[in-house]
Amino acid sequence: MKFNEFPQSRLFAKGISLFAVALFALLLTAPSIYGQTTSGDLVGIVKDPTGATIPNATVTVTNESTGVATTVKAGSAGEFRAGNLLPGKYDVVVNSAGFQPFTLLGVEVELNKTATTNVSLSIGASTTVEVSAQAGAVLDTTSTNLTQTFSNVELTDLPSTASGGSTGFGVLNASLLSPGVASSGGIGIGIGPSIGGQRPRNNNFTIEGVDNNNKAVTGPLIYVPNDSVESFTLITNQFSPEFGHSSGGQFNTDVLSGTNKFHGRIYEYFQNRNLNAESGTEGGKPAINPRYDNNRYGGQVGGPILKDKLFFFANYERNSVGQNPAIFSCVPTGAGLTALQSIATPYGLNANNVAQYLKYTPAATTSGPNGTGIDASADVACGSESTGAQFLTVNSAVSGSTTNIPLGNYQSTAGAPSNFDVLTTSVDYTISNKDSFRGRYIYNRLSDTDTAANTIPFPIFFTQQPFRYQLVALSEFHTFTPNLTNEFRIGFNRYSNTLTAGNFSYPGLDQFPNLTFDDQGFVNLGPDPNAPQFTIQNLYQVVDNVSYVKGKHTIKIGFDGRKYISPQGFTQRARGDYEWNNLSEFLQDLAPTSFGERSTGNLTYYGDQTALYGYVNDTWRVSPRVTLNGGLRYEFTSVPVGERAQSLNVAASVPGLISFAEPKPAYGSFAPRFGVNFAPDDKTSIRAGFGLSYDVLFDNLGTLSFPPQYSATNDVGNVGNPQPGDPNFLANGGLPPGNGGILVFPNTPAGLADQRGATAAFIPNQSVPYAETYTLTIQRTFAKNYTAEIGYVGTRGIHLPTQDQLNVQPRVNASNALPTSLSGGTSVIAPVGASTLAQINTLSNIVPAFLAAGFTSKITSYQPYSSSNYNALVANVTRQFTAGLQTNFSYTYSKTMDDATAEVFATTLTPRRPQNSQNVAADYSRSALDRTNRISLEAVYDLQLYKHAHSFLLRNVVGNWTIAPIYTYESPEYATVLSGINSNLNGDSTAIDRTIINPNGVKGTSSTVSAQHATNLDSLCTPGTELTTCTANIVGYVADDPNAYYIAGGKGSLPNGARNTLPTRPINNFDMSLLKRVTFRERYSIEFGAQAYNVLNHAQYTPGTVNNVNQTSNTTTYINFQTAGSGFFNQPGKVFLNNARTVQLSGKLYF
Repeated sequence: MKFNEFPQSRLFAKGISLFAVALFALLLTAPSIYGQTTSGDLVGIVKDPTGATIPNATVTVTNESTGVATTVKAGSAGEFRAGNLLPGKYDVVVNSAGFQPFTLLGVEVELNKTATTNVSLSIGASTTVEVSAQAGAVLDTTSTNLTQTFSNVELTDLPSTASGGSTGFGVLNASLLSPGVASSGGIGIGIGPSIGGQRPRNNNFTIEGVDNNNKAVTGPLIYVPNDSVESFTLITNQFSPEFGHSSGGQFNTDVLSGTNKFHGRIYEYFQNRNLNAESGTEGGKPAINPRYDNNRYGGQVGGPILKDKLFFFANYERNSVGQNPAIFSCVPTGAGLTALQSIATPYGLNANNVAQYLKYTPAATTSGPNGTGIDASADVACGSESTGAQFLTVNSAVSGSTTNIPLGNYQSTAGAPSNFDVLTTSVDYTISNKDSFRGRYIYNRLSDTDTAANTIPFPIFFTQQPFRYQLVALSEFHTFTPNLTNEFRIGFNRYSNTLTAGNFSYPGLDQFPNLTFDDQGFVNLGPDPNAPQFTIQNLYQVVDNVSYVKGKHTIKIGFDGRKYISPQGFTQRARGDYEWNNLSEFLQDLAPTSFGERSTGNLTYYGDQTALYGYVNDTWRVSPRVTLNGGLRYEFTSVPVGERAQSLNVAASVPGLISFAEPKPAYGSFAPRFGVNFAPDDKTSIRAGFGLSYDVLFDNLGTLSFPPQYSATNDVGNVGNPQPGDPNFLANGGLPPGNGGILVFPNTPAGLADQRGATAAFIPNQSVPYAETYTLTIQRTFAKNYTAEIGYVGTRGIHLPTQDQLNVQPRVNASNALPTSLSGGTSVIAPVGASTLAQINTLSNIVPAFLAAGFTSKITSYQPYSSSNYNALVANVTRQFTAGLQTNFSYTYSKTMDDATAEVFATTLTPRRPQNSQNVAADYSRSALDRTNRISLEAVYDLQLYKHAHSFLLRNVVGNWTIAPIYTYESPEYATVLSGINSNLNGDSTAIDRTIINPNGVKGTSSTVSAQHATNLDSLCTPGTELTTCTANIVGYVADDPNAYYIAGGKGSLPNGARNTLPTRPINNFDMSLLKRVTFRERYSIEFGAQAYNVLNHAQYTPGTVNNVNQTSNTTTYINFQTAGSGFFNQPGKVFLNNARTVQLSGKLYF
């Protein structure tokens, strides 16, 4: 597809072109300003002993590792600024006529931060002895960014950051140690913690300032080993307008550089099942301890090519993982499979379905005695019965006979290997005292086994998938004058991945579908539900930044242009997704009674788009104690080419109702930023600010929103399709696959009717999500090396995308809802005029205006309907690394509210759609990201005892030990209690509708319901129909347990429960690293280490991870925890794994 096949407004294209040309010309003719995405700043004021400022002092800042020096002049008010400094320690030398020279050693410059170091000179001749001092903790007295920076020492020594390779995110795990963050839990979207109550998708990832985001689903692309990282910085708010793209956290990673001394290391990290504690669920013991061999090894070298001028660094790492994932599923026992085979013919079951089920379903590896069902106390996957043996019931299709099939647990034993290769390189060249150059190249190659995040229960459906990544960052820094500097950077990032569905076949069907059986623990039979798909992403980025210091003002102007070329192939449920309430219905080949959907079409989606960002900022030092910041950022991102194809469906538009024109981009994304810093003394900084920041709309929303010319969505129950319970469903081919290519609808009334009837998606005009953030904090240094900060952080998320079915409404309302009673029998006398289930079923679930226009399919759209609100008390105390000790303590007390969290089917814990698509606001409640309390404490302690002893034995046996512990406590994630039934009859799945609340019930308990049949309405039932299964005489429901708090809503009822009211379990975790170093011949050392995760092996049955930012997604088994009446209801220990202790051993040779 060519780009110009779907042009945007010519007027806008012309306008944006003129804007780009003008801005680019400005940046070429005016020396451009610097941004802090790859470096840091050092500012301060030079004073005399009385506190008066000293103008025009000379300040020289020298990097201790490379010897590269930067010299600046203090201004008329004694203020100085040294910019574009690589992170690291610097020596600051200050000279002024009539005063003694002063040297401050070891000033720490951190990535993306402005360090403040004020200097006081003593009166005396410049020829007298120089005065020197060791730097202590530094404040940020000029910006309002809330920033945490982690050095190479922390990133190599802390246990969480040492978890890398293909199974971990390495240094990104350090973000969990900051205040104002929360783990993502089990929502299954985005990478990284929630920052300020925002979705993890809202995080922005960069490497050396180059975009490292996956534009298809968000999250980072390139991985950098922790041993190759100079520093990692997380900004948890955004008040400097040079930062943008996303409204959440800013995650930036800087690669190690070479120094004036040749240095290197050879390293290995090793994990093995014999080092780990047993992983499993509460009361359920794994049948085997599966294979797990994880070796991550590599080597690096760096040093000078030209001393003080040209440096290089290179690191190669390989991660080989041999594993047999511990995936548990609910399947019949061997005896159960035999019984099923024996009853197939006499019960009239579909022979093909029985044969395919037996072919792909293994026998349970854990069951009861003699092949009986596993007892509920040992069950970890079924949950069909709360007590006793687990079983499912198969009904005869020709008689009233039934057979109970015993169920057990199956643990797969197949291998799922992966190999991951990583090359990281850097070059730094100080061309002159006015010019410097930095170059970075990183390459990742991963060959992995697709287990769909360990949710494919049967290894026969495993497939291989390749990933390839590349990143290039080239930056040039130029100093025109001490007050005028420029940074120019170009970047390139490439990513490619192919996911196949394998070569599996199902007789009678064109492709092997995904088959789900609710009474079998919601087990999924089939390949990865997201397969097949592919993604290619190419990013070209140009950045130019200018910094100009004039008097008390530091003015910054910048431009960031990005071009994305990204063909992608993904059709949701392309092979068919069928879910039955019970296995018996599948074996009888009835149409799915729980959920059945298939999308057609296989055209390539093009995520090609252009992003243009610009900003201006003024930092005004009103006085030595007060600094004001004011800035404005502008962001424009074009609508992806693939989404513009909606215009193919423009003929289906209905004026005043819906228009399928090409979506228009947003033009007005201006983001003001304001901040004030007040430093009442040299040890205190009071900071307040307000900022608005925009986010992005990721491509996955577009690939799920094709027009009917490209793709259509068919549902069981739609007009013209099989209805739930219809016979011969799979025998007749299931739902049709479509013909491929671009479908052309005839320009006739009948063609228009077909076009509207096939329309299943709508893309609105671009409405970019954004966040408003406001903070007030007090920062203070004490005891020389400590910095403390406490304050308030508030965030409002606005125009957040929400999955909504525009034309769908509940058939049930307040006037016709069937009542649910806490007492009474199942046979009742109905009052005159009582609603019946049959009557409600005759109503349409399509909004009348859409139905009248012919839109009979569900129209799914990702609308900017949602909002969030976050308020928090944050506190942080850090000690810089001195005397062998570094610490970081963070505490957050917060409340997060929203009306939607996950946009797609990534989890069931919090449904991705509102219960009523016509009333999204009714879902406003506690967010899935709400964590009331979070505490983290980390330390790195390099034992000083005998560390420098002359005795080899004392130094290397008693001394040279390092311990690095991390403690984390976090309040639990809350889940939404589900009825497990489409209660309001809007045609949605069973993972959406909530329950009915019994305010007098015992909290934390649930109950199913039984239908109440009106004996005086039995005559309305079809003759020969079993009266207890007839819908014409169902007039209500009665709770099976009247003392339960959560009562399942039967079909035709109206649930009134809120979202996210059922707590899971908190995180209470302790990790630790223990390192032993042996040094010899001064330059050489060997280090042995052990990293223990959950070192106390404290069982933590949580839906997410406890100590890393890995994404957790499980949509098949978590639902048992939250479904009313489930045998696993409110038993997190039965559903979530215990996060058992794992141990990693490491060895390093330094030279």
